[in-house]
Amino acid sequence: MDAARQTAGAQLAQARAQAHPDTSWDFAYQKRDGAYGDMVSVGVTFGLPLFGQVRREPLIAAQNARVRGAESQRAAGERQLLAALETDLADHQMHHEQLARAQETLAPLAQQRADLETASYAAGRASLSDVLGVLLDLAETKLSILDRQAFVARDSAKINLTYGTAS
Repeated sequence: MDAARQTAGAQLAQARAQAHPDTSWDFAYQKRDGAYGDMVSVGVTFGLPLFGQVRREPLIAAQNARVRGAESQRAAGERQLLAALETDLADHQMHHEQLARAQETLAPLAQQRADLETASYAAGRASLSDVLGVLLDLAETKLSILDRQAFVARDSAKINLTYGTAS
């Protein structure tokens, strides 16, 4: 985006430079055959500003429009990048909160339920299938916590790799 803006700025400067006529001076000395004698020539060339206003003004206006277009594209790109960053940060925060809730609430409850069900089985009030079901739920809760840790790590890596670090 920045390169497009610089290119448009250079083209605008070139269009403005064409508004001023070029002037050049020529000087030449030629040593010729003795029958003709030496020759000196002096010349001046400059562009006549005939109809220059009609030709150059639209060019300058078009280049100005290109510069403004490049600047607006850059601003739109920055807004889009900022919106994507805010979305990614919100996702990261949501996954982090889900992980904390799972570690602080779901895992202890699943562990407590498994301990109670195992104690009930030891006392003869629960069946083996009940104990295995509760242990399966505990294992699924722990796997869910691992999945949530992976989401948090993935979000952190995505944010750091895409947007860089704060330093």
